[in-house]
Order: sequence, then C-alpha cells, then structure tokens
Amino acid sequence: MDPVVPSQDAAAIPLWDGAYDPTQLQGHGNLWGDPPVPYAETAARLFADHSAKVVLDLPCGDGRNLPPLAGGASILLAGDTSPNAMAIAERVAAKAGIRDKAIFVKVDAFDTGLLDNSVDGIFCWDLLGHLTNPEDALLEMYRITRPGGHIVANMWTMNDCQVTDPNIRKTGPREFIDHFEFYCKFYDRDDLEALLSSVGMTASSIDVDTWWEPPHAEYRTYDHQHESLIFTVEKTGT
Repeated sequence: MDPVVPSQDAAAIPLWDGAYDPTQLQGHGNLWGDPPVPYAETAARLFADHSAKVVLDLPCGDGRNLPPLAGGASILLAGDTSPNAMAIAERVAAKAGIRDKAIFVKVDAFDTGLLDNSVDGIFCWDLLGHLTNPEDALLEMYRITRPGGHIVANMWTMNDCQVTDPNIRKTGPREFIDHFEFYCKFYDRDDLEALLSSVGMTASSIDVDTWWEPPHAEYRTYDHQHESLIFTVEKTGT
C-alpha cells in the first residue's frame, strides 16, 4: 500500500526548504547555531554497539547532529527533503572532518526510495511531531531498517518550550501551528505508546530528556529548554 501523505504534510516540504535559507547563517556553522542534541551521542553508541554499518539521519536538517552520529557507523546517510538544508549540513560535515563518510540524499520520510532492510539505524529527530500522519512515516522507517537494527526518535512533550513561545498558536488538544506555520503536536507517554501500537510497534525504551539551547538569531531569542520523549524501536524478525 502506498503511503498516505496528507496535504498539510506535503505542503510543508517547500516551506522547510525556504526555512533553511543559507543566507541567514550569520557566522554559524549550521543555520541557527544549535549544538547537537545530547541524545545523538547516546544513539550513536547504540548503533555502534550493534555493529551498524549504515546509519540514516532523517531529517538531517542543518547537520547539527551529524558529527556525533558519525561515530555510530562507517557510512552516514544524511537525508532531507530540503536541498538548502543539505547544503548547510554538508558544510557542517566538512568542518567536523566527517564529509568523507557522509552521503547526502534527498529523502522523504513517507517514501525514502531505499530498499527493504537497507539501513542499520535511523536517528529521527524533531520530525514526527510535525507530521499529521506520523504512522506512515514510522512504517516506512521500519521497512528500511534491517532486523536487529534500531530507530531512535523523539516526540515533544507539553513541557517543551515551544508550547509557551509567544509566536505559536493552539489549534487543538496538544496541537499548535508554530512561527514558521508548521504543524506541531505534543505527546505524553500514553499518546506515544498508542501511536506505536497503532502501527504494530513497541518501544524497547522510552526516556524523557530535558536540555537547554542558546538563543536563536531570528526567533526564540532567549535561552530555552526543550523536553522530549525519546523512544527506541528495535526491528525484530530475520
């Protein structure tokens, strides 16, 4: 069955490319100057401990998480729908000395174009909460993960700083439209477990992580605290 991509998710693709405007780097190596999320190192250790050869960062965005993820496998796929994002991410990889092991590919989370069982690990950060249909994205990621491989992903909680951002507006229970006009949904543990159950998945671990990030030049111009539910799914079978 072909993936169902709601019009709202499809319409966001060109908006993301516009959001990653390379003229707005303002001296940062990546777009907004964000450091890697702390859990990227944890994911890289998990992938390495399971002898991963190919890891996919989906979406790679401006490349903030590529340097720590590079330690998780010998080949790092940096996937995104945005050419602008990947151009910035390539600079990040080059500056970090990992460009030779990074392969940049235009990848849609609903239809990656990759073969079944072709990657050993997927790091999916700050994507699923933007999707009105995360179910089909999860199924696609599961399809391309090899048996014994892992998907590591996050969902924002209602304690995340985005909820109180003055430029975000509420549209439904735990649903918002942010400053870039992107859909955002925030989850609790029951929501997450129900989502995974709906696609026949069970998390091998669910953690809650909280961390601070520095001000952004163009928005959220203050130190801000994020909180996410971070879950790992191990693909079973042979």
